[in-house]
Amino acid sequence: MIYTLKLNSFFKKIIFFILIFSLSFTVVELFLRSVSSQHGHVLRLLNRPWYTILPLNVPDKSSYKKEQKIKSTSYRVYDPMLGWKINSNGEQPPLYFSSSYGSRVPKSEYQMEINSRKAEIITIGDSFTHGDEVFCEESWPYLLGQLRNEKVVNLGVSGYGIDQAILSYLYSPIETETVVLGIIPGDFERATNIVYKGIYYGGNKSKPMFYFKDDGSYELKNQPCLSGMDLWNEFNLGVKSDFFKNDKSYSDVLFKKGLLNKLLSFRILKMLKYRYDYIKPPIYLKINDDPNYDYILKILKVFYEECGRNKDFPIILLLDNNNTFSDRKKYQMPWNHIIADLKEIGFFVIEPSNKIVRMYNKDPLSIINEGGVHYTPLANEIVAEYVHENLKSHFNKVR
Repeated sequence: MIYTLKLNSFFKKIIFFILIFSLSFTVVELFLRSVSSQHGHVLRLLNRPWYTILPLNVPDKSSYKKEQKIKSTSYRVYDPMLGWKINSNGEQPPLYFSSSYGSRVPKSEYQMEINSRKAEIITIGDSFTHGDEVFCEESWPYLLGQLRNEKVVNLGVSGYGIDQAILSYLYSPIETETVVLGIIPGDFERATNIVYKGIYYGGNKSKPMFYFKDDGSYELKNQPCLSGMDLWNEFNLGVKSDFFKNDKSYSDVLFKKGLLNKLLSFRILKMLKYRYDYIKPPIYLKINDDPNYDYILKILKVFYEECGRNKDFPIILLLDNNNTFSDRKKYQMPWNHIIADLKEIGFFVIEPSNKIVRMYNKDPLSIINEGGVHYTPLANEIVAEYVHENLKSHFNKVR
């Protein structure tokens, strides 16, 4: 009798424990679902892109099936060699207008016939070179042309990595004497991704990538760049896709599914492990012998060698942004390693950090637009003046 009572008591405790555990687990699951939100084909925790919950979902097929109707005057369009580019004679009023060569121009020059394919300077890079959030006349490439009284062709494109920017120069029909490559820290990471923003963050536009062989030569992967249903098919293949394995941060965990994936708590644990294993410090800081740093240097060497073959003068312009402003709290001179390595290759390096950082520390809105990302007209003016003074000093020495 006593033994039976003890046994019943034990089972009651077990049942109570199971009930409490089940209830607690259910509460946790419901809470995690309440603080998670869908963004395109990815699920994010706390609405933060760096907390993308794994595995990734397959994108909505209908959005890939529908052919995007691109107007002849659309500003940004698909490009098989670069992934995307600025269209010939495109427009996105009130800020953005382009020439027949797909370079950014003021509205006053929009659809003007261009007879010459020559320019003293070409600028290549991402949105900071393109001049997002400001009029063309307020972008640093345009202001540089005004200061030097020279023709400056702005080939910057929003979202470009270092690789795409360099390829835009190689594919450009414009003849030049000087090429300025504007770089922000995130451009390093973009060059290691096969899709814009990276697979983990839900990128859905593919881009080319450099692949270096043991003999030092290279080839370009993903040309023509996958788009539409071809790209959707790769998402659908998931772990069986060879395409995504070109990405430097690829892991099967991005796509691998299992029975436990019904549980959001399990999926979040997978996400945290992936972030710990694969989300590294910014590449440009050169921390812990990151192999991706050397990969980027190889791409930049290609740029330097191609400029030499074309007899063009290559310049690297290092542009501070929110990332470096934050990194400077821990690293006093975050650009130092890359500056030393770029100079060793042979590049002329310009870093207009001092005034930019000083003014940002006094008043962030004097440097970064209210959009929270790109330069204000004042910041672009500072960059243009600094580049102009450095070029003037350099060419005076050469003469």
